[in-house]
Amino acid sequence: MPCKGDAASISWIDTDADLREAVDRWASFSSIGVDTEFQRTDTYFPQPGLYQVAAGDQVYLIDPLAITQWQPFVDALLDESLIKIMHACSEDLELLHHHLGVVPVGMFDTQLANAFCSTDYSASYARLVGGLLGVELEKHSTRSDWLRRPLSERQMEYAREDVIYLQAIYERLASALDDLGRSQWFADAMVDRGSFVRTPPDQYYLGVKKAWRLDTQALGRLRGLCAWRERQAIAEDVPRKRVVWDEHLLSFAQSDALTEREVAQLLPRGVARRYASDIVREHSALLTESPAAEPVARPLTQSQTQVSKRLREIAGACAASLEVAQELIGRKRDTDQCVRHFLHTGELSDTYRGWRHGLVGGEFRAVLVERL
Repeated sequence: MPCKGDAASISWIDTDADLREAVDRWASFSSIGVDTEFQRTDTYFPQPGLYQVAAGDQVYLIDPLAITQWQPFVDALLDESLIKIMHACSEDLELLHHHLGVVPVGMFDTQLANAFCSTDYSASYARLVGGLLGVELEKHSTRSDWLRRPLSERQMEYAREDVIYLQAIYERLASALDDLGRSQWFADAMVDRGSFVRTPPDQYYLGVKKAWRLDTQALGRLRGLCAWRERQAIAEDVPRKRVVWDEHLLSFAQSDALTEREVAQLLPRGVARRYASDIVREHSALLTESPAAEPVARPLTQSQTQVSKRLREIAGACAASLEVAQELIGRKRDTDQCVRHFLHTGELSDTYRGWRHGLVGGEFRAVLVERL
């Protein structure tokens, strides 16, 4: 057995005093494994169901339904000297930001680290445990009520397994990164992976499909309607689609005048009954008060798409020579953005000014200059 997973015992933490004592014990370690369980079926924000921390041969299951004083845990998450080992941390960061108002520092994402050591960009935790440690995890249902109390023995075991192997995986990957001379690349990439900033309500419209087709005045209305919908969903803590869908807001934004009857014809009856008057009122205000909005990026032309494809080919060849995941160097959205940025500024995008620049920056620039 390559790690102490089977020896790890569980401490259930459901009082403020127990949490303080647990955090005090972590002070003797240089790293801890961290994971979260949450639910988000009927809410705008993720609802915390459980926090898991592995320190040495102990697993701490922290009950967010019982704890009220979170400062010791927050302090640990912000302790730069304590490495927080996580796997595919993006959703965990959103939960921590919403629930505790914090984004951890000193993180090590095992999924991202593995992409610098292999060609697998999105390896699952189970695949890493199997591939690096030779341990096959028991399959678990993806549906589980983490807000139920008491948790079942099966849930407790699942929660334990999700963190007990993180330390061993971290040690293997950190060593591999050092051996390959890629520790700094990973550290630079973790700056992006380890950040979380919620999209402001007035910026949501930039991601609406087909928004690029609207003129600037209609875009201004779309921006305002999307911002209203975000504020409404946040206030009610419901998924935004429970309020109004993007495509409905897109349709309303294109209208120079809107009535409740027109809204009711497009929306489901219950949704129209609840929000039609608010939508019309917001739309009317936007007709007179909303300035033109920042244009949305248009799809690349056919020739520009070919340039982006060529950049990905360069990135793919580089990734193959390094035996790393191609997505680290050239995802489609990254090369598309690089083409757009070069068209506007004559420079490479920010993505290709960091560690990637030394790998593909010169070739990218040559292609962009020649073909654009």
